[in-house]
Amino acid sequence: MSFACRIQFPRQNKSFQRYFDRNNMARYKRGIIFSLLLLFSLYIQGGREAVGQSGRQGESSQTAPAQSADDVLRVRTEEVLLPVSVRDEMGAPVNGLEKERFLIFDNGVRQEIASFNRRRVPANIVLLLDASSSVFSEMRFIRDAAKRFLEGLLDEDKVSVMQFSDRVELLQDWTSAGSLQQIEKSLDWRYHPGLRTTFYDGLYLAAEEQLKKVDGRRIIILLTDGLDTALKRKASLQDALNAVRRAEASVYVVSLTADVRNQMEERTGRSRLSKIFSGYDRREVNSYLAMLENSERLLSDLAARTGGRIFLPLKDEDLAAAYQAIAEELRTQYIITYKPKPGVRAGEFRRVRVLVTDGSYEVAAREGYTGRGF
Repeated sequence: MSFACRIQFPRQNKSFQRYFDRNNMARYKRGIIFSLLLLFSLYIQGGREAVGQSGRQGESSQTAPAQSADDVLRVRTEEVLLPVSVRDEMGAPVNGLEKERFLIFDNGVRQEIASFNRRRVPANIVLLLDASSSVFSEMRFIRDAAKRFLEGLLDEDKVSVMQFSDRVELLQDWTSAGSLQQIEKSLDWRYHPGLRTTFYDGLYLAAEEQLKKVDGRRIIILLTDGLDTALKRKASLQDALNAVRRAEASVYVVSLTADVRNQMEERTGRSRLSKIFSGYDRREVNSYLAMLENSERLLSDLAARTGGRIFLPLKDEDLAAAYQAIAEELRTQYIITYKPKPGVRAGEFRRVRVLVTDGSYEVAAREGYTGRGF
């Protein structure tokens, strides 16, 4: 599937802390390349069959905490909630716009805005982390960047942490972002590597199971290379996309595909690595690079269609900058609700378009919603 979209990429932040020196980084890079090629070899052997059925996986005995009236953005069941991001030509967030500057269209029909909020509204955030062998050598960077992101959230935000590798696991059920030590403990002790990637199952369960438990603003922050190498799946890609649509969630993607692709292209032709790659045909490497490019397009479409963004850090150190850019986006969004005109059928997909009267701005919002029978 392909969709016309414009993706706003963040400017690189050169000032944040380096975790390792360059010599250590080179060693880690060689490790990830070897892991990727090993994973690809297993993927080819295992087949690509998909099981297009939904199911539950990685159940947890934890109970989601009750949410008070002050913690949740209350939206009437017949209203549609739209987080909207506005950026200028340089990619900087545009603040201070008045309600009158926004035009909302539902299936081509202009709608009246019911509520308009420019302050930071509490959010329900699922951190969905890839833990397969393709990111094994990056896991410390992923963990540390996630912690720095959590430090910038509101205490009123709710956070859940999930990982996917050979199976999907719930590392932390819903808890207040103010319980930072509890969440960090889950990242330190429960975030662990596997071999394969159950990406579709992870995305499906994050939307269908976790976000179903909460009301208000729903967000998935996804870190992955976008490849699904599972031998058996509970959900297909379309199942996962439909679940995200039903949850009315915004998806922010931090993808390592650009970094991995650059490293593989630079190193596979060098004679000093010929022994490492002796078991792999160059055609297999090229095939894997093509798969990375396809997954990058898929992730870009996913982010654009849900009103999120995709970030493609070129270095492991840039992971923290990507998470910081997401935190900034959440702080500067406009939160708009409207009540669709009568006639919306339950289960019907409705396309939404958001415009700002100044046409030079970049506007990002969810592409639509599934009707609830208003």
